This record gives sequence, structure tokens and C-alpha cells, in this order.
Amino acid sequence: MERFDVTLLLKVWLISIITVNCNAATTKELYKNQIPTQGLYNASDNVIVLNVTNFKSSVYEDTKGWLVEFYNSWCGFCLRFAPVWKDFANNIYAWKDIVVVAAIDCADDDNNPICREYEIMHYPMLKYFSVNAHPPSLGVLMGKYDNVNELRYNLIALLEREQQEGRGTLWPNITPYRNYETTNIWKAVSNTVKYFFLLFEKTDSHLGAEVILDMHKITTLQIRTVLSDNELLCETNKVTNFPSLIVFSRNETQKFLKIGIPTREGVYNTIKDFMISKEQSENLGITGDHLYQLDLENALRYSIIHEIPLHKVIKDEKMDALKKYLNVLAEYFPLRYGNIFLETISDIIKKRSNISGEEFSQIVKSMEEEMSPIYSGPSKWIGCKGSNEQYRGYPCGLWTMFHMLTVNFAIRNKDVEHEPRKVLEAMHGYIQHFFGCADCSQHFVQMASKNKMFDISNANDSVLWLWSAHNEVNARLSGDDTEDPKYKKIQYPATQHCPNCRYENGTWNEENVLHYLITKYNSKGINYYDSIDKRKDNVNKMKIRQERLVLSKYINNNKKLGWDFTIFDISICVVLYVVSGIILTLVCIKFAVKRTYRKRTYISLFPKYDFYFC
Repeated sequence: MERFDVTLLLKVWLISIITVNCNAATTKELYKNQIPTQGLYNASDNVIVLNVTNFKSSVYEDTKGWLVEFYNSWCGFCLRFAPVWKDFANNIYAWKDIVVVAAIDCADDDNNPICREYEIMHYPMLKYFSVNAHPPSLGVLMGKYDNVNELRYNLIALLEREQQEGRGTLWPNITPYRNYETTNIWKAVSNTVKYFFLLFEKTDSHLGAEVILDMHKITTLQIRTVLSDNELLCETNKVTNFPSLIVFSRNETQKFLKIGIPTREGVYNTIKDFMISKEQSENLGITGDHLYQLDLENALRYSIIHEIPLHKVIKDEKMDALKKYLNVLAEYFPLRYGNIFLETISDIIKKRSNISGEEFSQIVKSMEEEMSPIYSGPSKWIGCKGSNEQYRGYPCGLWTMFHMLTVNFAIRNKDVEHEPRKVLEAMHGYIQHFFGCADCSQHFVQMASKNKMFDISNANDSVLWLWSAHNEVNARLSGDDTEDPKYKKIQYPATQHCPNCRYENGTWNEENVLHYLITKYNSKGINYYDSIDKRKDNVNKMKIRQERLVLSKYINNNKKLGWDFTIFDISICVVLYVVSGIILTLVCIKFAVKRTYRKRTYISLFPKYDFYFC
């Protein structure tokens, strides 16, 4: 019995020990779960997380500056400040090779030695560690700031001081341009730089430094700021508004770029749009803002060879739309060698009440064969070429073609109010009945009604209406899956192509826009880049083609024989006629000469022989 009691007591004692230990372990585990293990930041926040093991090796002897937040994860103010610090890190992420945004949690016991060594007495505390800092530097204390802008402005002040004190020599130069002239701006510039920008701004502005740091990785450009107190340089360049932006190209004169919105994003976008435009031109091997003949011809080809023939039967409203469309093309489309090709097709269609798509296709092909060559170059896109075959191309070409048609109609009819909507109505009918994108067609018809296209009362207004409509479509499709990622749908004309097309507040100056449109889309200014004419086509071939055109025009004006002769047949007849005439002329001459011989007298020198003088 006694033995049993001892054993029982031993078991009870063991159970109590186990229970106490388990409770202690549970309490300890519960306590550990209440302590944050990660802190307030992680790698996805673009904030570098520092600790006792990596702090000194990171912030010291580095080519970058380090901006560190010392915080306590239990601190309420630190919790509220964390989103601001994250936003700040994201806001200047493009500067990460210049300055690093970091944080260390002083609530972590392991980090206590660091926080104590760097004299962290309150939270959060911000410290900046300079380029190539060495111990025992404890960093430069920054004040407390409530928003991202204040943090960014004060960081810029620190970076400017770094450069003024001779550090950060590998960074982009954010100190103001102090020279009083621009003749030597290329002397200290790398050969990779193609464009040099001067941003004129007020003395209390941080805009220039922000944009410089935002775009410093683009090796083909360099940006410097000019403060408004540099009066001589401002006066020399006629700068009176701030901010103002001037760009210098190595092989071109300086050019003002219109800043739409005077903000960090606005200046960034102005420079970006300029660079994109230049890159696109260079990719094409061309420069400038041009109207290309091959774009116009390729749009015409696709229209009359592919889109219109898709319709089984064309009649009623479709037929009326087709007649108007062909009539406008015949009058205003600038085919390089004359418009008789389009005039002939238009004349044929005018006399019909309906036609099949297949028959229309045969007419077009027949005319092309008879009057070849029709076009001035190969079937390819120049200004409308996309980064991929699925982008731009025909829709761009069609817009371009109708812009050209409205402008050239306006030029020829500037003093006449006759049919001011002639081109727009032809465009409306074509897009409504023939354009292959049904959704696009519907949107255009709705836009025409909403924007009162049929109320246009003069030719110039038709030019501006189409420009406004095009920009409305660009705004709707900006960011759409159909947008070419390399050729963004902007509100045009871009600032670099028409600096005076916008007022100071960013709204359009329509008088200058009209001047730009008439200049660009005037058929007299067409660029024949990569056309056959540029390759000096054979002159004799051109003469033969002109003869064919004359014969074709003669036939299609109903001045032809009753038989179904082709132009080739007529040509043979003409040749035979000419040859026959020549032969008959020669025969007549021969007979006339013989009769003359017979009437001539002769001299008898010898009684037995007669000699005729021949």
C-alpha cells in the first residue's frame, strides 16, 4: 500500500512538472506571436530592409547615398508614417542608383546596438549617409515630413549639396547651368548624347532636378536647369515664362518645346514625346513630320482592291456612297502620274445603278493593267508603319488620306462655299458602308452626329472638324489593346511639330492648328521617300504610259469605235495608220519624180546614142 502511494505521488509530480512546462511554453509562444517578425517593410515596397548584420556594410563606402528611416514597429506614428515612406520610395525609384531608401526596425532586440550607436532617441528618425561615407559618420539628420513632396524636395537639396562639395561626380549634374551663352554646350557632353535640353525655371523650383533624375538613364539626352536669376541667358533666348524648355540637336538649331502642363509629369511627357518622335523618324530612316505618298497610295490600294470588292452587291445607299467616294478621289487624290486612272473608274461607276464587288474588282484590275504603272512605289507603309504588322497600317493610312483630301479641297475652294462638306460626306459614307471594322464604323457615325459634322459651313471648318474627331478617337483608344506600344495615341500635333498650336493653359490655338494642318497635308509638300520616281524610272516608259493614258481617257469619254477594242489594239491601229500614211506618201513622191523625168529634154552629142541626165 505504501509502495503504491509512493508510485502514485511520483506520477502526480511528473504530470505537474509537464503541465507547468507546457503552460510556460504556450505563454512564451503566445508572447512571441505578439512581436512582429518582419517589421513594417518588405522587398515589394522598394524599401531596403537593414539590420545589425548588413547596416554598416551597406551604408558605408558606397557610390550611392543612403536615406535611412530608424523606426520602432510598436510606435503609432511610425505605423502612420510607413505608407508615406513606401510612397516616397516608389516615387523616386528611378533614382535608385543614386540614392537608396532604406529602413531599420529598432524594436528588434538584435538591432538595439545599431540604434544605440547612431543615437536614435525618437521614432521615426531619418538620416542621410553621404556617398563614400566612413565610420564614425552617424549620418545627416533630416527633419520630419508629412508628405512625399516635402521628402523629395529635401532629398534634392541634400544631393545638390553633395555635388557642390565634390561628391556624386558620377551622377547627372543637377546644379544649375551658370554660363551666359550656349555656344559651348557640346564641349563636355558625351558623344552618345544627341539632344541637349535647357529647362528654365524659377529659383525656388525643384522641377529641373526632378526631371533630370527621372530621365538620367537615357544616354541619348542630357538636361540642365537654368534659373530665372540667370538674366542674360534668359534674355538671350527670349525666355520670359517659367518653366520653359529648349532643345538643342547636334545637327540642328535650337527649338522651343511647348510644355503642356508645368509639372514634373508634364515636362517629363514633353521630353518623352519629343524623343519618341525622333526615334520613330530614325527607325524609318527619315526625319521630320511629313505626308508620305506611299502611305496615301497604300491606303488607296487597300480600299479599292480589298475593302470595296468584299461586298457581294453594291446598290442604293452603298452605291451613292461609292460614287461620292470615287468622285472625291478622282478630283483630289494626288496620284503621281495624273488622276486619269481614278477618273476612269469614277466615270464607269457613275453610269451604274448597282455593281457587284467582283465586277468592281475586275474593273480596277483591268484599269491597272491597261494604264500601268499607276503607283509611284511599292506597297508599303512609311509614316504609318507600326512596330508590328498588327498595328497602325491601313487605319492610319485612311486617316492620313482623308486629312489630305479635306486640306486639298479647302485649298482649291478657299474662296468658294460650294459643297463645304463634300470630302467629309464622302468619308462618312465610306466608313459607314465599306470600312471593315464595324465597331469603328459605328463610333465614327455616332461621333459625326454628336459633333454636328453635317452643320459644317466652310472648307476650313471641315479640316478642323476632322482633326478634332481624330484626336477624340485617339483619346478613346489611348491605352487600348489596339494601341501600338511604340507609337502612342497622343493629342496631335505634338509640341515639337507645332510649338504654337497650344496656348499657355494647354488649350488649342485653332488658327495655328489650321495652318499646321494645311502645311502638312498640302499635296504640294508630299514626301516621295522610297518612291520609284526617286530611283529615276526610265523616261521612255513614262512617255509610253502617258500615251496610254490619253487613249484611255479618249475611250472612256465614249469617243470610241463600235468594236470592243483595247488600248493595245488601238495603239496597233494607230501605228499601222501612220506606217500606211508614210508608205502612201513615198509612193506618191516616186510617181511624181518619174513623171518629171519623162518630161525632161536631152542633148544629143552623138548621133547614135541618147544619154538621159538622171
